[in-house]
Amino acid sequence: MKPLLCLSLICGGAPALGAQLRAARQAPEEPDGVSPDTQRALQRVAAVEDVRTSSVLCRVGASGGFGSVTVRLHSDNSRSVAFNGDVSGYETKVRCHGEPDPQCTNATISRDAGSAEECPACPCEEADGGLSGPYSREVAAEIDSRCSQDASASPRVLLLGLGCGELATHVARRCEGLQVDAVELDGRLPALARQYFGLPDRVQVTVSDALLVVLAAQQDVERDQLLDDGKKYDVIFVDCFSDGGETPEHCRSPPFLQALHAIVRGGGKVIQHLWHTDPQHPQVAGQFEGTLGLYRKEFSCHDCKVETRAVGLGSVDSLVLVSMPAAASQA
Repeated sequence: MKPLLCLSLICGGAPALGAQLRAARQAPEEPDGVSPDTQRALQRVAAVEDVRTSSVLCRVGASGGFGSVTVRLHSDNSRSVAFNGDVSGYETKVRCHGEPDPQCTNATISRDAGSAEECPACPCEEADGGLSGPYSREVAAEIDSRCSQDASASPRVLLLGLGCGELATHVARRCEGLQVDAVELDGRLPALARQYFGLPDRVQVTVSDALLVVLAAQQDVERDQLLDDGKKYDVIFVDCFSDGGETPEHCRSPPFLQALHAIVRGGGKVIQHLWHTDPQHPQVAGQFEGTLGLYRKEFSCHDCKVETRAVGLGSVDSLVLVSMPAAASQA
């Protein structure tokens, strides 16, 4: 019956469909009488409809071992990014204040580009700082709480995996004293984030592999132990994926976790976004359990706490959260 239900939702009357889609988008918990499978189907329909009513801002072709990237403009002046021609959803979505600039919808401009720098202009004067994903909201809440605890504090945050900067833009807008360092492997994405998604200039972005960056940071901390705390981070968020729900092996390896341990401050948090299952990649479930085991082994220090949290109703997303003790010694 579930396939028939999905078919009736797609082909049925617009008012009924709209009401159900709004309920699926907004409900934090399972609505009465709506199963998780049905809600996921509604969300997929909503995503497809959102793409259908949008227009392409720029399509950057595949290059340098990375697939194509498409940035789309939506009716409310939000922008989304999807990879490899995906029309069933998006990876990042940011809403910019005001109406779209006329040049954003100029039909005479080519929207195909060989690089991010060749993309046509469509300024985002200021992003509203909203977040589209439940796991992003959980991470943002942790970072926001550190700003609200002490207005004079200057927390340091490391984001391993920038995308187009949805989370980075949110936390930078919410906390003036926050230092945000971000790492992104695909060099096209930071450029697109600044051009289309309102990524603030004060977010420092390094285009590199996450493992190389954290190993270098670990060496920097160990070289200067008198000033090491100033080089460590209050929150480290890892959001590294390769194909589907797979996390690259080096972003879930013992050397990677050891480096994270070395560069997180006492009282800080390490958070990693992982999929706990992926129907298209059965190995993901085992990788999730293996990664969790590595976290428990690496962060077995006194008063260290490792926990997992599934986020989103019926979602494949989970967070591994490590809470460090405030004491300087974490042996």
